[in-house]
Amino acid sequence: MKISDKAIGYFSLLALLGLFAGIAYGMFEAHEKVTYKAYVDFKELGSLQPEDPVVIRGYTVGTIGKVTWLGDRARVEIKFDEPRTIREGTKFNNVNYAIMGQRRLEIVPNKNGKVLPEDFIHQGNFEPGIAEALRYMEDVNEQLNHVREVITLITEGDSTHKSVKEIYETVMQTTEGILDNADKTLDKLSPAIKQLVGQLNQAANSVTDMANQVDTTVKVTTDALNEKIAQADSAIHAITEGTKKAEQIIATIESTPAVDKLLNTKDLVDRANDLVKKTQALIAAIDTKGVKMYDDQGKEVRLFTWKNTNLIGKTAREKAKLRAEKGESLPDSGPAESE
Repeated sequence: MKISDKAIGYFSLLALLGLFAGIAYGMFEAHEKVTYKAYVDFKELGSLQPEDPVVIRGYTVGTIGKVTWLGDRARVEIKFDEPRTIREGTKFNNVNYAIMGQRRLEIVPNKNGKVLPEDFIHQGNFEPGIAEALRYMEDVNEQLNHVREVITLITEGDSTHKSVKEIYETVMQTTEGILDNADKTLDKLSPAIKQLVGQLNQAANSVTDMANQVDTTVKVTTDALNEKIAQADSAIHAITEGTKKAEQIIATIESTPAVDKLLNTKDLVDRANDLVKKTQALIAAIDTKGVKMYDDQGKEVRLFTWKNTNLIGKTAREKAKLRAEKGESLPDSGPAESE
């Protein structure tokens, strides 16, 4: 199909309109991102002041506007002659470009980085120049003058202060006087010191003698104490031996059958009780009108009888004992049984 010239004309017109629209949009976007001002902080400003030039690669692109001092830094306003796009990484250098100390602000733009807004605060760099060097030299000369004055004052002195030489001589004279006085004082003190040393030696000897006496006293006391302790040990030993013997006697007594019978049976107790009863009965049977005794049935009991009483010769008990020793039998009984 063949396209007519009229259709080609319409397409060309539309293409031109699109091209113009694209260029206009790009210019609009660029205008939205450009700025006419920028703000830079400097820790040292130097002689930079309003109306000083602002240059990029040697070409003037604006001037310094208002300068505000913030205490520890100065904030400088930059006024551009035409819109500028400032990106991150752009440098602002405060430099000295003339012998008389004139300054200007040189901008080193960065083509990369994001676009920064107009109110962004940049940090500038201060580069010393001839004027600053001369000022530093003046400061150095002033310090040298102060040093020179101090040295002159030390070496020569003035109407108020003495020189070092005079001070040294005064000090040496004072020192010599002190040394002389010290020598004289030592000469005076030497006899007293000797006497004091002699007294100290005598006191030391006295202390030594006293210590020896104390040692002797301690020795005598120790010997006496040891003797008393030995006697106490001997007494304790004797008491211990006596205790052992007493324990042996007690053990022997406890092992004796008679003692065992005495302690562990009631036979003796019963006999004692029977004896007490009989004694009580005897006392109860005594007639108060006469010395008479009666038994349980009321019959009189004779306290003494003449039967079997042998006033002359041996008693019956003694004769029975002799017969028992001879092995003879008792009267009215059979022969004695052999054991």
